[in-house]
Amino acid sequence: MRRRPGSRRNLNRVHTSSPLKRAAIRPEIQALRALAVTLVLLNHSWPVLAPGGFLGVDIFFVISGYLITGMLLREHRDTGRIRIARFYGRRARRLLPAAFVVLLACVVLTFLVVPRRQWDEFFVEIGASALYAQNWAQGLGPWTTSPENYDITPVMHFWSLSVEEQFYLVWPLLMVAVIVLAVRFWRNRVGLALLVVMGALSIASFTHAAVLVVSDGDLAYFSTFTRAWEFGIGALLAVAASRRAAASSALVVTRRALLTRQLVFWGACAVIVASVYLVVDDVRVAGWPALAPTVATAAIIWAADSGVPLGARWLVHAGPVQWVGDQSYSLYLWHWPVLLFVPFITGIPSPSWLMAILMALIVLLAWATRRYVEDPLRYGRGVARAAAVPATSVERRRQRWVTVGMGVVAIAIVGSSVAGAWVNLDERAARSECTGGSVVLRD
Repeated sequence: MRRRPGSRRNLNRVHTSSPLKRAAIRPEIQALRALAVTLVLLNHSWPVLAPGGFLGVDIFFVISGYLITGMLLREHRDTGRIRIARFYGRRARRLLPAAFVVLLACVVLTFLVVPRRQWDEFFVEIGASALYAQNWAQGLGPWTTSPENYDITPVMHFWSLSVEEQFYLVWPLLMVAVIVLAVRFWRNRVGLALLVVMGALSIASFTHAAVLVVSDGDLAYFSTFTRAWEFGIGALLAVAASRRAAASSALVVTRRALLTRQLVFWGACAVIVASVYLVVDDVRVAGWPALAPTVATAAIIWAADSGVPLGARWLVHAGPVQWVGDQSYSLYLWHWPVLLFVPFITGIPSPSWLMAILMALIVLLAWATRRYVEDPLRYGRGVARAAAVPATSVERRRQRWVTVGMGVVAIAIVGSSVAGAWVNLDERAARSECTGGSVVLRD
């Protein structure tokens, strides 16, 4: 006799949709973004509340590795290829407009409120940030060997954005190469080939980070090569999900497995919170200290790929949490310039009451940037229509003009930065000659 769907035999099985067929915006990932950017903001404004809040950057890296790899895998599954130029264009329209607005603001404010003796460090790093090489400017800069001569700049946080852009530049090319070789020489075992290559690269990167941090903590912290393993963790998770989805059109999860995922979810959340208070700010987090929060981030994504656990839905789906996740990129862009430039204007360190006002200003700037810069230049016709209507020839021309415009803005930022640094260096040289070789600069 056939059993009804609600019979005892079926009580221990739950059918959910494939991870690759779920909505592009996953609430648990938006919640992770909200957590990551909140940790960073707290660490930079009230460090006592989140002494290890800089680990939010590591969370972002895992998320990026997971999402970008999954997106490229879906494109290959649906079309049989990966369009590199299209990928680069989408990333540029997504990331560059807001970043260039912030960098232009930094250029103007540096000219207006920063003492001229600090222009060279400021403008060198602003130019490096516009070229997305800020991590190397900090890791290999001359001030890394004498930090007492180094001025904190408003674009120091662009080091992580530079690492991400370098990942976006190389990762699709690597995936295409592995896919081509797997199809030609390994009986089309694309998923397995990606797992092997990504796993090997991640292990090599982690080993390099653990070794380099002993001899050169600054370079180990900022280097792309020592951070690649964090993207790799997310990428490996995406490939594993893709292979599992390819084996079945629907993901079948037993109730025992759902309980396991719930325990993993909350356990991973506890690991991240513990890491924020156990990993102190004077430790260069490039190897072992970053392992726990990055693996925990991947565990949360894995545990929620069949749905957010019941006990966490009230928090993950909360409107403020999702809103902060949506604005996380702009919040990250604006927070450090605002916190750094205000003391130059007021002449004093920002007290707690002023810091609270600055947080509100950062939120306002982030919202305005998302509303009037990011979304219009990214979608043009509005979010709803962009998702459903193919781009017209007019839209494609607009996108090309947006790309050209961003190139012009990048040149302007780099040019003004070079000019500002040159003015300062020229003045240093002139005053050095006047003082017999010793440089004396006054505000």
